[in-house]
Amino acid sequence: MIDIYLFSKNNKVLSYFKKIRNTNSFSIVIYNPNNYKSILRNTNQNIFVYIDISSFEASEQKKIINYIIRQRRFNFGIIDPKDSITDSAELFHKGASDYIGKSLLTGEATAVRIKNATNFYSIEDIEEQISDSHIFNDIPIMRSGHNWDNIQVGNEYTFCMLHIEIDILSEWATKSGKAHIEEVMNFFYSHITRIIRPLNGRMWMKTDFGGLVLFPYEGSCTPIIIECIKLVLNRIIFSAEEYTYNTILTYKMAMDIGNTKYLTSGNTGNIISDSVNFIFHFGQQYAEPGNFYLTGRVKEDIPPGLLDYFYTGERFQNRTIYSMKLPVLK
Repeated sequence: MIDIYLFSKNNKVLSYFKKIRNTNSFSIVIYNPNNYKSILRNTNQNIFVYIDISSFEASEQKKIINYIIRQRRFNFGIIDPKDSITDSAELFHKGASDYIGKSLLTGEATAVRIKNATNFYSIEDIEEQISDSHIFNDIPIMRSGHNWDNIQVGNEYTFCMLHIEIDILSEWATKSGKAHIEEVMNFFYSHITRIIRPLNGRMWMKTDFGGLVLFPYEGSCTPIIIECIKLVLNRIIFSAEEYTYNTILTYKMAMDIGNTKYLTSGNTGNIISDSVNFIFHFGQQYAEPGNFYLTGRVKEDIPPGLLDYFYTGERFQNRTIYSMKLPVLK
């Protein structure tokens, strides 16, 4: 049985779930949305959370969604009875497993739909080993070429995907003004652009502190892996040459190969891609500050002489992950 915590006092929302509340598949507990922090803070159960953002003022909705995303102890869905969220795809990129908008609430939830949502991107403890060979069982390879010449807007291609974010120091985030953070990010984007441009990389989607870079894929990600290793090893040099903050700056990076429809930057809000969703989850939920990670299907692109610098990490969303061994500074 799946335990669902439903935070809502909206009659339409409660009615939507009414049909499945009396089944043997779900245990649905309804809570006052105003108490979401105290309830979620004190639970370690294996639960699924639905939170109705219409229960809050517009100015509070983003804060609540960000709070739910940060928990990482449970999967969640967002209920949006007023269609307040203009880019629902972004929720999936940040870790959501479901989105229920105004049109869906005119009907009733089915057990199949809710079960699919609660199983979406769940982290499973499966002992089955995944081959680290260059075989892509879950995606068909649609090579995008060595560069962008043959990539057409609206078509689907295979890309090497790199999620990269600068590790913003906690004192910057809490004490510095918006203008200072923007200055840091301008340095970051300028620096990363100079690195990825010779590799035909493009910063495709931006996040608060970084973004998703796409590289055309013609069968190998080796040059990109080498540059990511350099970013880790040369952090002292980069901090001194590229930034002016008298501190060592680091990045967290996560790499995979996946498929997505290509749309121009700024017009990607409606893209629904399992590969894009995974790389955002990988980069934001798994990756730790200062390190570089890649999936098993990228491993064979690591140059042989650098293989010893990686070790097998914890599995994530049923995939083998390889982590770079960090240098020790003395």
